[in-house]
Amino acid sequence: VSSFALQLWDMVVTSQSEIEHIWPTPWNSFSKWLYLFLRYISLATQIFHQFAVSYLNSGKAPKSSCFAWFVYTAVMAQFQITAVEIILAFRVYALFNRSRRIAIILGSLMTLEYVVLIIVIGVSFHRIPSIPYCILSKPPSQIITSSIAVVATQSTLLGLALIKHILARRAGWGRAPLVSLLIRDGTATYFIICGMNFASDFTILLMKFSGAIVIFFCIGIHYLNMTLKGCRLIVNMQLSGS
Repeated sequence: VSSFALQLWDMVVTSQSEIEHIWPTPWNSFSKWLYLFLRYISLATQIFHQFAVSYLNSGKAPKSSCFAWFVYTAVMAQFQITAVEIILAFRVYALFNRSRRIAIILGSLMTLEYVVLIIVIGVSFHRIPSIPYCILSKPPSQIITSSIAVVATQSTLLGLALIKHILARRAGWGRAPLVSLLIRDGTATYFIICGMNFASDFTILLMKFSGAIVIFFCIGIHYLNMTLKGCRLIVNMQLSGS
């Protein structure tokens, strides 16, 4: 509930920026669709959670519903991470003069995240303990593998941006607004995503049923962070291009 309330509050606070910099953008703009996904699909997800959690925590949900819940939360979290990664990847791609090699590297890493997630779901999610309350079911430790794939992509994005920043400084244009914006946003996104992944992984490894509640809390915070950070990345990109 708290993450849902914070998301509504953020929508009100940033509504002026959205009206000025997002809505005038043509409907064939990919960044506009990314923004709408991060802002409004995430909001719909938070609303859905308010009803789904009551049912899953009622003690009446069958095992199939619990399995579907874990798959759904894992996939939706990955969708949001990918949306944010795409924004950063486009920036890095532009900094490297639209290098095909950079596009292949980043595209391969993001694809690998889904390959790993699909394998983890297929191999380990059916082993989730069947108990009356889904929220208390401990996620499989194999999900950490998916977190490692995400951290690898984030580290590559930040590393490439830092390399370009160093080269740019040597060439005399390292303080260009686009480069500075990319470093600032990339660093903040890196620590937010990696911090959430490390917190979840630590909880899965060291805690049992009580840890599952912490994981559920982290899911809500994750959705909120990805929405807030992703939307701000797009607005900043629009501002830098104006």
